[in-house]
Amino acid sequence: MVLRALDPIHHQRLRIAFWAFRMSPIKSLYAEAGEPSLEHRHIKLALNYVLILKSLPRNPCHDVVFEDPLSDFSADSKSETNFVANSFEHIKNSNINLKIIDNLHVQCPPPWEEHQIHVDISLTKQQKEDTSEVAYQKEFFRIKENFSNHYAAFTDGSKLEEKVAAAAYFPERLDCSKATRLRDEVSVFSVELEGIALGLIEIKRKSLNTIQILLSTVKACQPYRLFKAKISKLKISGARSI
Repeated sequence: MVLRALDPIHHQRLRIAFWAFRMSPIKSLYAEAGEPSLEHRHIKLALNYVLILKSLPRNPCHDVVFEDPLSDFSADSKSETNFVANSFEHIKNSNINLKIIDNLHVQCPPPWEEHQIHVDISLTKQQKEDTSEVAYQKEFFRIKENFSNHYAAFTDGSKLEEKVAAAAYFPERLDCSKATRLRDEVSVFSVELEGIALGLIEIKRKSLNTIQILLSTVKACQPYRLFKAKISKLKISGARSI
């Protein structure tokens, strides 16, 4: 098997890392390093795959593995190299009951597509050196006025030398704020996203339906898919306008 061919490389790496002698028992090195052998790692990944596949009946591989008795990948196969057959053998030896595994229900549409999110970056179209502060303020209040029926949330991240922190502030009717200190040397982009996350968590906690999040940088919402990932992770419903 391929894994057996890789075993000597894995063992040599462990011996180099621990300055072990050539004749040192490999099981002792596994125990000292706190990591499994390649064989056991393969078994764990295989079991994870089969168990996850069991919960996904709509997956194209599901019927082949669990319902097609004539398949070459059937659990009745005696081939030593048969991935599925070996996995079922380990499941049997581990006394895992496949019948109690429930199907995974995927939400449709996904949370980040359930509500339309509007991103307005029109302020970035003006050049700072050619635009006065008064002009920026007028344009900002014009944009903010378009969402006058929304709760406003200001989010930002700051970095002083190697120290970084993020914050979210809800003025006007809510008048509350959230802040957190991040580990040193975190990038500015990451701390800006953390500020947005703080705002989204507060939005979820207060069950707000219409929100306008105001950012100090356009980088935090570009690319757009990263912003959707933040919302999907928090499973927020109701964040409609940003």
